[in-house]
Amino acid sequence: MTKATNSKGKKEKDGSKVWQFLCSVKLAVIIIIVLAVSCIVGTIILQQRTPEDYIRKYGEGLTKFFSAIQLTDIFHSYWFALLLVLLCVNLGCCTVKRWRNTILQIGFLLTHISIILTLIGCFIDLQFGEKGGVNVYEGKSVDYYLRRGDYKKIPLNFKVYCDDFLIEKHPPKYRLVSYVKDKDRQRNLPVKIGKKNKIPGSNYIVTIKDYYPDAEYLQEPINISSDPRNPAIYVQLVGSEDVAAEGWLFAKGRNWYNDPRRGLKIEYLWANNDEDFEKLIKTAGKSHRPELNIIVDEKNIHKSVIIEEGKRFSIDNTYYKIEIKEFTLDYVNRSKPLKEQSPNNPGVRVEITGPQGIDSRWSFAKYPDYWDQAHQTKYKDIKLICYVPDDFSLASKKLRIVQNKNGKQAFSYIKDEKVISITDWEINKGYDIGETGQQLQIAKYFPSYSVRKEVVRKSDNHEGHDHMPGEHVGNPAIFVEIDGPRGKVEEWVLSQSPAMWYPDKNFALLYERSGMEVKDYKSILRVVENGETVLTKTIEVNDPMKYKGYVFYQSSYDPEGEKYTGLQVTKNPGLVVVYSGFILLCVGIVFIFYVKPFLRRKLKKGQKVENYYSEDEIAAEHIEQ
Repeated sequence: MTKATNSKGKKEKDGSKVWQFLCSVKLAVIIIIVLAVSCIVGTIILQQRTPEDYIRKYGEGLTKFFSAIQLTDIFHSYWFALLLVLLCVNLGCCTVKRWRNTILQIGFLLTHISIILTLIGCFIDLQFGEKGGVNVYEGKSVDYYLRRGDYKKIPLNFKVYCDDFLIEKHPPKYRLVSYVKDKDRQRNLPVKIGKKNKIPGSNYIVTIKDYYPDAEYLQEPINISSDPRNPAIYVQLVGSEDVAAEGWLFAKGRNWYNDPRRGLKIEYLWANNDEDFEKLIKTAGKSHRPELNIIVDEKNIHKSVIIEEGKRFSIDNTYYKIEIKEFTLDYVNRSKPLKEQSPNNPGVRVEITGPQGIDSRWSFAKYPDYWDQAHQTKYKDIKLICYVPDDFSLASKKLRIVQNKNGKQAFSYIKDEKVISITDWEINKGYDIGETGQQLQIAKYFPSYSVRKEVVRKSDNHEGHDHMPGEHVGNPAIFVEIDGPRGKVEEWVLSQSPAMWYPDKNFALLYERSGMEVKDYKSILRVVENGETVLTKTIEVNDPMKYKGYVFYQSSYDPEGEKYTGLQVTKNPGLVVVYSGFILLCVGIVFIFYVKPFLRRKLKKGQKVENYYSEDEIAAEHIEQ
């Protein structure tokens, strides 16, 4: 009996110790302090980044340590979740221990339950919530999003279409900026016709003489010398009846024309002497091919490879392997055969295989940083540069037109890198181009090509209305007079043209667009499930679309072509629990500060009345006695 009693007492004592520990205010303080420190650490250490980012910033040793104790993703770590659960248990135990079954403690109960619900909701969100993003092109759809952190594709089990992407813009505003080079000083000038603007600290005076709300350059090609300073020819490619293509070719500038539809390239070359002339006209030569340049700065690696679809190779002294998956000359129209594409936006798609898996990435020749800025990449230490020569062509047929200063002029027809024929040419005569069915005609030859420019009104749709300089219709221009050390100079300054310099190259004027251009951007989204449209909504910033627990926010857009919308995708299953906690907290606070004092006054008043009647009864008994 004694042993059994002692054993039972020991268990009760041990149970009492556990209960006291869980109810301890000290435990709550310790948990809260640890949580606060964890939150601070989470703002200092990078969260949810790639291993390369951590190695680059902290080194390999610290990166392994941070990963081992989950400091790289603190708010989703098991120990952080355990702290939240322990705090909930502590609050629950404290609530039970301090609860007195009276109406006055309802506020105390509600506030503690609200905190517990808020913590439970946060725990659910941290463990089961999702955050990510995806770009949707106009007229296209997606059925996934990229999870934040590891950028893994997460299926949605439904499709989200972007039917339209809308951008609202502010009315354009422009400013006239003056710059004095030797003073390194710029100043905004008022644009008012007839006003003289003295530039402080200089000898320049700017007068606005005229204004066009919608202007353009009218350009006329002219020849300014018989010396071959800038040789140019006007070439016409004639089909069966009509002119198929025509334009200027410049021996010292843009000297080629690619015709993907006909598989023909035309180039114009200038020879300095007869020897060079013979070499150029009789040899086919080889054109430069597109290259992929790989740069790994940390390891001082620079590698160049010819772009060929399907090519695989490794980067020396690294774990990375690269495969060239796709090459296009026009990213937007890449569904067309490569030979039919024009080099509008050349790009190459590669797959990089490394320690973190496969990273698929595009690199564009004209926009080298575009893909990395618009998308998250796993291997940021690897930089890819797609190089496509400006004159690159896949044409199997080539027409090479050659001239020299001694008057020799001929063209050679080249097919499959072999010279088929050589023909002398004259102005305004037609020549057959091999078996292509096309004819070549050189309509003009200017030894020293130049352009005479004239600024004109682009449209006169607002006749009878005097436009003021602040009222812009299209591409505005102002006619200025600059009075300076070298006399007066008059010139048109267009809003989308380079700065206009005074003859002494010390003073310049620039007429540029100013202020925020984009006012708002919206996306018309449509949710399709099982082949049927179930929801359509126009979203914008702070007005998202919600469906099946997912929330789609308008977060970004394509700044270049304005063709795609950037969506932020979130799923917060604990949000309802958190909101319930907030509501209970508000009710509890109202009860504590307003209802409880009222009830307390009522109870005190009732006790006074009860005491009063008790004293009267005692006095009556004394009288009777």
